[in-house]
Amino acid sequence: MNMQPVLEIIIDTIKNDYKDDIAIFVIMGSHLYQETHSKSDLDMYYIPKTKRGYDLASVFIIDGIGFDLWPISWERIEKIAKHEERIGSIVSEGRVVYYSSDDDLKRFNEMRALANDQSNPGHFIYRSRNQIKTVYQDLYFLDQASSISEVRYYAIQVIYGLTFALALLNQITIKRGRAKLLSEILNMPFVPDAFEEHYLKIFNSKDIKTIQEAIHHLVSSTQTLINDRWYTLIDHSFKDEAQGFYEELINNYNKIERAYHVNDKITSLYAAAEIDHEIDDIISHRGVSLDGLPNLLEAYDPSDLSKIYKRSREHQQKLVEILTLNHVKINVISDLEELKTFLNSRKGE
Repeated sequence: MNMQPVLEIIIDTIKNDYKDDIAIFVIMGSHLYQETHSKSDLDMYYIPKTKRGYDLASVFIIDGIGFDLWPISWERIEKIAKHEERIGSIVSEGRVVYYSSDDDLKRFNEMRALANDQSNPGHFIYRSRNQIKTVYQDLYFLDQASSISEVRYYAIQVIYGLTFALALLNQITIKRGRAKLLSEILNMPFVPDAFEEHYLKIFNSKDIKTIQEAIHHLVSSTQTLINDRWYTLIDHSFKDEAQGFYEELINNYNKIERAYHVNDKITSLYAAAEIDHEIDDIISHRGVSLDGLPNLLEAYDPSDLSKIYKRSREHQQKLVEILTLNHVKINVISDLEELKTFLNSRKGE
C-alpha cells in the first residue's frame, strides 16, 4: 500500500484543525529504511502541545493494515531520550515530517541530541546494570512454565530486556528489532559469548528445557559482560570506589550484635544478607581477593544467634584487613575535637 496519501491526509488534518495543538509529527520504522512490503504499516507518533492535541489520537485499519496515530508527551520524549525506555530510536532516528514552530523543532532536536549523546559511558553502563535486573522476574516465570507456549512467551520478554541492556552497554539504540534484531546485536562492539548460538535455539527448538537453558545462558553471559565492562571502564579505582564503604557497613555488624543480645532473628538475617549484598556490589568482580572472608549467612541459626554473631566479628575483622591491604582508608575518629578538625579539613574539598 502507498503510504504517502495517508501521510498527506494526516499532515493536512494537523495543519487545518490542530495547528496550535500539535508540536511535532514523526514517522519511523521500515519506511525510513526503504524496506517495506505490501503489508508494511506506517510507524508514527506526534507530540501534543495542548490537551486538545490528544484528541487526534486514533487507531484504524485501511486495506488490512493497522495504523496507530500515537501521542507522546514532551515529558515522555525526554525520558526516552535519556534511555529510560528501549524505544530510544524513535527519537534518535525518527524523521520529523511536520512541526508547528521553530521552537518546537529546536526542542525536539535537543531531545535527539540528548538521545545521541555518548559522552558519558558511565551513564550507559549504569543504566545497563539496572536494566538487566528487570529480566529476572520473567526468567522466574519462564522456569515455572509447563508448556512450550508459556516458555516462548517469557523467552521473548527476557530477550527484549536483555537486548535493551546490551544496547545500553554499547551506547547504541536498537533501530529495527524482530527479524533484524540479531544482526544489530552481533554488529555491536560488545556481545556476550555464544550469543547467536543460544539466541537461535529459542526460535528453532521445540523442547522446553533447551529453550530454558538457552535463555539462562544468554542472561548469565550478558550479566557477566555488563559486570566486566562496569568494573573495567568506569573511571575509578577500587580504592576510590570503596572509600566510605566500611564506614556505612559497620552499622550492619552492629545490628547483628544487637540482634544477638535481644534474640532478634529477623534483624540478624536481614543485616547479614545486606552485608553480603553490599560486598557483592562493591568488591566482587573487581579482581580483589576475598580469600579468608568467612561465609556469614552460613552461620545463621535461628535457634542460636551466637553463631552468626561470632561469625560476624570474624567477618568484620577480615574485611578490614582486605580493605587495608588494598589501600582503602577507613576514617575512625576518636573524639569530638577530632571530629571538628576532620570536618574543618574538608571545607576546601
